[in-house]
Amino acid sequence: MRDDAVATFDFLVGFTIFIIAFIFVAAMIPHTLFSVQSSRIDYDAVAYRTGVILTEDPGMPASPTFPVWEQKADPGDVIRMGLSVEQGSAHILSKGKVERFFNDTFFTYPDDYRRSLLFGDYPYSFNITLTMRDNLTLFDNRSIHSIGQSPPDLYGSVRRVVVVKEPSRLEVDGYVDQQFNYTGNGTPPQRFSVDLPMSQLLDRSVDPLFRIDPRTDPIQIEIGNFQAYLNNSDKATLDQVIIARDNVPITFPSYDIWLDGNDTPATLPASLNTSLNFTLYPVPETPWRLSDTISITFDFAEEGEDPPATLIMGTHVYDYRNATFPDPKQGIIEVAVW
Repeated sequence: MRDDAVATFDFLVGFTIFIIAFIFVAAMIPHTLFSVQSSRIDYDAVAYRTGVILTEDPGMPASPTFPVWEQKADPGDVIRMGLSVEQGSAHILSKGKVERFFNDTFFTYPDDYRRSLLFGDYPYSFNITLTMRDNLTLFDNRSIHSIGQSPPDLYGSVRRVVVVKEPSRLEVDGYVDQQFNYTGNGTPPQRFSVDLPMSQLLDRSVDPLFRIDPRTDPIQIEIGNFQAYLNNSDKATLDQVIIARDNVPITFPSYDIWLDGNDTPATLPASLNTSLNFTLYPVPETPWRLSDTISITFDFAEEGEDPPATLIMGTHVYDYRNATFPDPKQGIIEVAVW
């Protein structure tokens, strides 16, 4: 009888230990599987959130007046990186933002991107790639921008179709339709001016893909067939460029000038006889206001003439009737996170 009692007790102890161990193992297995599964889900969620920020948000600089984080000189002044041209314009990317985002000499990988794009304390690794079609008819003609390492076998990802907005330009060729006035002898200096009416350019009814915003977009002016402005075969001398706001000249050094197809920007004064290409670049805290008219004046003299008297100059308007717009580039942006 005693042996039966001992055997029964041993059985109960062993069975109890088995049940406890079984319950413990059964409880651990779902948590282990859930941990593996949730890690994958988290990667996908982070990739999705990052893709949304890149394609639907214009980003934010420190002390913003409008979204121009790409113009900041210090990466620490960038609060959030976003590539959209403006809020509410999903998948329309700014060329200036794209170029600054993929500039690995300005931003430090991965720290600046984790701080201003992925957020959080977890040290995610990532790769962000933008593939653009340089020609709408040639599928193999592509350009690729990329930042980050190649992803491993297991990672979360998202792909978004985008278009990259190209800057507009004003093209003037020779003496067209009597739009320029001959100033006559003895009226130096002779000038050609381009006016940019901000209230017209920033019209909110214009599609953001084609809206001209001198605060964030480069302004490009090309005067071709320049010899048509001269009454003889002499060259002209570009003495200076005057940037003014509502007819008040201001200091604005952020521009480049190319003359006669040269590969490097010209230093003024400089002579030319075929073409003038001018680009005005946006700057942080730009002085343009909604009610302003910006004027860009090219101050000329003709070589060998004193006073300069034989240039035909005048004023042109940079607006939606006169500007030309290159086709926007289509692309795919892919975010991989692990």
